[in-house]
Amino acid sequence: MLAEENITLNHRIKHLREQIEEQKKILLELVERWYYLRYELQPKIQFEYEKIFGDLENEIDEKVELCNIMERKIELIFVKINRGMKITRDVWEFVEKSVEKAIDRSVFSTKMTSNTENKNSFGKTEPTVNEKSQMDLNSMYRKLVKILHPDLSGETEHFKKFWVPIQDAYKERNFSKIRVFYKILCENFTNFEDNDDVVRKLEEELKEIKLMIGIERRVIDRMILQEPFIYEKSLKNPLWIKEHRKKLLEKISFLERQIDFNRKLLDKIKETMEG
Repeated sequence: MLAEENITLNHRIKHLREQIEEQKKILLELVERWYYLRYELQPKIQFEYEKIFGDLENEIDEKVELCNIMERKIELIFVKINRGMKITRDVWEFVEKSVEKAIDRSVFSTKMTSNTENKNSFGKTEPTVNEKSQMDLNSMYRKLVKILHPDLSGETEHFKKFWVPIQDAYKERNFSKIRVFYKILCENFTNFEDNDDVVRKLEEELKEIKLMIGIERRVIDRMILQEPFIYEKSLKNPLWIKEHRKKLLEKISFLERQIDFNRKLLDKIKETMEG
């Protein structure tokens, strides 16, 4: 009876290990797909888009920034007026300096955020990891470096493909992405000693890998529905290019009207300024 139980247990363990290896292959394929989208296809599409529309997009960015600055000044001035204050030269200068400081803080905050947020895909972020996860992230990263670094293992295919995204994920403190790389390249769940706890551990491992597969699939699905991937086919369509350029020009025209309105309003306020 005991021998039959051992045979059944060993069969279950073998089957679970086979399933884990199959799921890890699927996870690797998804990571390779993600790598292609982010590091190969995205730059190509972005380059083509910028080549065609870069001048208009830059003009829109500049006009949006100017419009926001002017509207912020108007907002602060009307706050002063609603409080019963008269608009003097000192108040005007105070408003301008306040807006300048707000812009400086915004630029600094944007730079800091881009260096610390966890990015899972183009334009997508994940929550900040806690202290324990931070330690786990550092530990996993060190082990990945030991496995992949060309000075230690030569310039392998995995090094060529995954070294840069691993570095990026570590800089971004992207725990989930580092965990996926670690799962694929470092963890080995085929060396358990046969005991009563093996099945439970293997089942937990299989469940975790399947969860990772689901997450990576959703990441990829989101990526291809966002810019710049949605432009991939359209950039080869002359009619779409013409229509998109028209939309960008209309946006520029709208912003110019808004800027002109704001400028006239500010000039009018300035004319009534005291002192």
